[in-house]
Amino acid sequence: MNSKFYSDTMFSSLVSVRGNTCGQIFVNDLNYSKFIPLKSKGNAGMALEELFQDVGVPRHMHTDGAKELTTGHWRKVCQSYGPVKQTVSEPLTQWQNRAETEIRELKKQVLWIMSHEGIPRRFWDYVAKYVSEIRSRTAHPLYDLKGRTPIEHVTGETPDITDWLEYWMYQPVWYLDPGDFPGEKKLLGWWLGPAH
Repeated sequence: MNSKFYSDTMFSSLVSVRGNTCGQIFVNDLNYSKFIPLKSKGNAGMALEELFQDVGVPRHMHTDGAKELTTGHWRKVCQSYGPVKQTVSEPLTQWQNRAETEIRELKKQVLWIMSHEGIPRRFWDYVAKYVSEIRSRTAHPLYDLKGRTPIEHVTGETPDITDWLEYWMYQPVWYLDPGDFPGEKKLLGWWLGPAH
């Protein structure tokens, strides 16, 4: 992709139901955002690899100077998919990394949705992924987007938002538990976002 991406790790003080303690956020200049939940910050390189495989390989990746974002598996991924130019922010200059702003906005919206819908706090990673996906599928008043959504600019395809409109986060839903034939059971569950 002919694009510059920024990345940083968002931490949580609470371990999620899936065992995640943090998540890697990726954002570009046109507000495309992708949140990937992680069990530890040491798995950041795997999140980068997931971004490259699912979305594409940017020409430039900007992070802070954290070791997990500049060395080890992260660096190997950048070299093997690259060359991906890597740059780091100067110490104590958070404004140089757009991911910092995206994390602030993501946290604000996650907390609002969780309190508004009564979602248990241990589902924070589901909500963060959901909010990130919504933000990427929402038009922003940026001239370079020309009325398009950030995901459309990145992928070149108009997104189908049906999956995000059919239910709201943590809405009660019925689902079928297949079980042994003919013992299918209709059970009550809660919607936690689209499964890709």
